[in-house]
Amino acid sequence: MTIADDKPLSLVHVLSNRIGRAFHGEIETKFGITISEWRVLMTLTSEKGVSAAEITNSWAMEKMMVNRAIQRLVDNGCITRERDPNDRRRYRLALTTKGRKLYDKIAPTANKRYNELMSAIDSDETDALVRALQKIIQRAEQLN
Repeated sequence: MTIADDKPLSLVHVLSNRIGRAFHGEIETKFGITISEWRVLMTLTSEKGVSAAEITNSWAMEKMMVNRAIQRLVDNGCITRERDPNDRRRYRLALTTKGRKLYDKIAPTANKRYNELMSAIDSDETDALVRALQKIIQRAEQLN
């Protein structure tokens, strides 16, 4: 018996690591983009003009990982970074045409991998898992 066999939060950590590995094998090696970069691209396809801090908070990622991902995407011409006119200390991020094309190229593979992972449970289990995880996340935020 391992620690992950009966401890829910241990299982969450194991799941997170295994999901990262599963996506790494498909996304990073096939498309040359890190999971952090992929998360930035995904965010910018649905939320225009967000800041690095907002991405960091929404994904609960380390600030340095997000900053590196953003810099690499800027350097590769996939996103732009412009100073926020309302707050000169912040930068707003936006997807470029090249970034959108990269997202569109990767999305089918990412969605396929997501569906493969989620096929292990049915829709009722998915709903219950989402509700439970949302409660735990909300509680963790309260404890910060």
